[in-house]
Amino acid sequence: MRAVTPLEPEQCAPAELITWQLDHWMRSASRALFEMYEALGGILPWNLSSLERSRQETRVRERLVQALERGELVALRVERRAAAWAWPEAIVPPPRPEPDVIPMARPPVEPFTLFPDPARQAETLRQAAAAGVPFCEECEKKQRAAA
Repeated sequence: MRAVTPLEPEQCAPAELITWQLDHWMRSASRALFEMYEALGGILPWNLSSLERSRQETRVRERLVQALERGELVALRVERRAAAWAWPEAIVPPPRPEPDVIPMARPPVEPFTLFPDPARQAETLRQAAAAGVPFCEECEKKQRAAA
């Protein structure tokens, strides 16, 4: 926590927005909310049962809502997300200037497919077999052995 100087209204997040998020934060970041509660003078007991824990969480939430409404607790707006799960934005290098060279036309390239057309593949293998061109390692070994 830190002491703040008087703030402009634009710097503060609306209390309604923060109170709306308190239930979610109670489940995901309860330790931080409990620390705020203690900083406001609240006392957290140890070894609570599940029923007592839910009552205590309700008390903490109500006290934090009160503090936000009274201005004892202020949430500031930040430009960037300050969460641990926020990834930094990628830095994109500026585009390089195009050279004054006229590019040559390239022939169109067929897109690679993981499973090529089986009929076309079979026809290619038949033509290779008819021409006597080895198309696999085993065939090449047999052709060398025969020669």
